Amino acid sequence: MYFAYSHAPISCYFAHSSRDFVVQEIPLYAFSGSGEHRILRVRKKNLSTFELLSIIAQAFNLPTKSIGYAGLKDKHATTTQYLSLPAKSTQNFCAIFDALAKQHDIKLLDSTLHSNKLRLGHLKGNRFFVRLKKLNPTNAKKLESTLAHIAQNGFPNFFGFQRFGINGDNYLLGLSLSQRKNAQINPYLSLLAQLHPSLANPQNPLFHTKRYSRTMQEFFISSYQSFLFNGWLQARIQLSAWAREFNVKDLQEIARRYATAPNPLESTFAPPLETPLQSAQNACIATLCARFLQSLPKVALESLCAQPQAFTLLDGDLCCHYPYGKLFTLDSATQAECERFSQQGFSPTGALSGQNLKAPSTLAGQLEQSFLAPIPAPSSRRYAWVWASDVEFDYKPEVAQAELHFSLPSGAYATSFLEQVLKRSLAPNPPKQ
Repeated sequence: MYFAYSHAPISCYFAHSSRDFVVQEIPLYAFSGSGEHRILRVRKKNLSTFELLSIIAQAFNLPTKSIGYAGLKDKHATTTQYLSLPAKSTQNFCAIFDALAKQHDIKLLDSTLHSNKLRLGHLKGNRFFVRLKKLNPTNAKKLESTLAHIAQNGFPNFFGFQRFGINGDNYLLGLSLSQRKNAQINPYLSLLAQLHPSLANPQNPLFHTKRYSRTMQEFFISSYQSFLFNGWLQARIQLSAWAREFNVKDLQEIARRYATAPNPLESTFAPPLETPLQSAQNACIATLCARFLQSLPKVALESLCAQPQAFTLLDGDLCCHYPYGKLFTLDSATQAECERFSQQGFSPTGALSGQNLKAPSTLAGQLEQSFLAPIPAPSSRRYAWVWASDVEFDYKPEVAQAELHFSLPSGAYATSFLEQVLKRSLAPNPPKQ
């Protein structure tokens, strides 16, 4: 995890549990009330979306792939989401859900009909409730002001730790699956393999993926896409921090120091992070950012340093109108465009590597190229920077707890938002082997 803001960490306790973490999907559109697909609004507790799909598929005697869903929801939470099933297969669906409720924490809340099967991403966003505990009054004030600041200025749209599995290593399985098709490796992974042994040992039993279903293999590949996106986004945050904190002469010195170091770890002035992988990522990304800065003329460095917002724009960024709209190329990061970005008019996007990727040009494309990989999956682009909306904060001093309500666009993680606000990782420790 890499943080976009410089405030001090805020001390409190967050339990990733069904009582303290609640998620409700916000549909992309109103359902028609007629059609060949039955839309079910289902509430679940302590089940992943894949586990929910498996249970329902078995109950209705359907293949899992026939069930549509708009988003993946956290396991350790109370979540409400929409599913679609072929209407002809849902006779007696109320009785079936009554039976399921006796075995699992699953409840059918509502149903209707619609003409289309739900697809991943057919979602306007999610509404969240979070309870934070052990929060003293001083930290409560810090939290309230930080929430307001980040709600106004936005935060980096990192994929959350949930994307990478219990041990945080699902991306390695995706890497293995991708390299069976193409052995090419990008500069980021090439550097990382020098510093982190898990990436340099494809004979590791962890890389054996044949025992997994096609659905799970696709999920592992998406985890690998997410890993590369997070690396690119960390690089953009690193560049933004340097552009804010240093002048042009300092940036030139940073570029010289990092880019010429014989070992990336020897060049980093940042303190070690929580894990060897995070430390290795930090060093590799700093090196790649330095190489990028080293290639820029002085006028381009001056342009970077002149930008006032938390996330620095690059000429050639592929952007998308916010919170939805068409892609367009940012020809130049002018003052007017920076202001439009700060007012939530648009957001730059990053790549989910894959087939037929639309890539940015000029400076943005030059940096992004280090994080792209030939992946046997459809490509897409994801907002780099997003904003929380409808933020509510309620502090209860008698129990030292705060209750937060906020909405995020589709694909954004509440835990990633909270990590930026609290300025600390919320990822649980992996189970002991």
